[in-house]
Amino acid sequence: MQHDRLVLSLLWSDLRAALRHMRKGDLAWLILGGGVLIAYGIADIVSALSHHAEVLRTARIVWTVETPAAAASLGLLLGLTASRTARAKALAPFLRPLPLSLVARRRAALLATSCFGILLAAIVAGLEGLAGSIVAIDDPLASALRAAAAFASGFAVTTFHSLAGMRAPVLLAAPAHASRSGFHLAVLGRLDHATPRWLNAWAWRLPAGRILLATPWIVACVAVSIAMVLATGASVAARQAIPAAATATLGGIAVFMLALRCHPLRSPILRTAPVGFSRAWLRLMRLPLLLSVVFFSLPASAAVAVQPSAWPMSVGFLLMLFVLNAAYGVFAAYFATSPFTAALSFVMAVGYAYYESFEYGRTVLLGLAGLIALLWHQARRRYRHG
Repeated sequence: MQHDRLVLSLLWSDLRAALRHMRKGDLAWLILGGGVLIAYGIADIVSALSHHAEVLRTARIVWTVETPAAAASLGLLLGLTASRTARAKALAPFLRPLPLSLVARRRAALLATSCFGILLAAIVAGLEGLAGSIVAIDDPLASALRAAAAFASGFAVTTFHSLAGMRAPVLLAAPAHASRSGFHLAVLGRLDHATPRWLNAWAWRLPAGRILLATPWIVACVAVSIAMVLATGASVAARQAIPAAATATLGGIAVFMLALRCHPLRSPILRTAPVGFSRAWLRLMRLPLLLSVVFFSLPASAAVAVQPSAWPMSVGFLLMLFVLNAAYGVFAAYFATSPFTAALSFVMAVGYAYYESFEYGRTVLLGLAGLIALLWHQARRRYRHG
């Protein structure tokens, strides 16, 4: 029992160290800027709830089905993130020599994850109760409890599933690719042979010039291919280019986000080499961008074939794809060691900018561009100075 709080203590120490080493200017910007954004978001949500209170008050399905379903989905997502973080701490390399059993490590990770889950469930319940009070539904407390229970259920499912997959650490691990089958791909070697050599293979944790068969990649490829075929079939059936062109853009950015990995930017090996940040970043984006464009070209070509007069629209979608890929590349460089956090932050930032553009127009994009520029500056400075 004396080691149960080990993971929680490590996470708390990491947070304190991060705050201690953060520059005062950055900390002030984080507190003031983040506080202003949160206050503005809360005010915007309260205004929207007050404006649509009459409709929301009578729509019971929103409070009995839709909100708990959204809370459960959020619990699944955050539970996966929290449990993976706690599991990584419990199996950290510097803890491997300690005489801690797998059960003790799993219990320590479970305690840390449970603390996060309780805190987040309380926040969800508070927000749901506040929203119900603003709309003036019959029983906001019951609605808050339903949302908290749904969130806790989703959080618990992913937490127990993730922690149940923990394996006992070993002092000398075999290479990650030793037990996986694969095949040599000559074109990958030619594309990834530019200086710095084999950078994308390093980012993907692959042997140089080889492709490894992994279940997540196979599932992702199958899902993206099915979406591409369905969208192309819809365009051919309706004789319209929009379904295929839109799917080409969404699928292209999805492929790019799945393929881009920027963790080498945090490696001292690359940072101490005579390679600038921009050059290393562009090399990491090279193959993912090529895969994204290849995926885009297939449905987009079908869209042009179905409706030749819509070729300017396909060109516009291609330019949009390049812009989105570049924007996500900056997020991925900033959150170099956490692709999931980078993807989630990118989707939230783009979604919020799109939502606010209905009220303030395209000037909102200036704020998004400023955020991207700030992340680029921070990622570049971190690459140079650690």
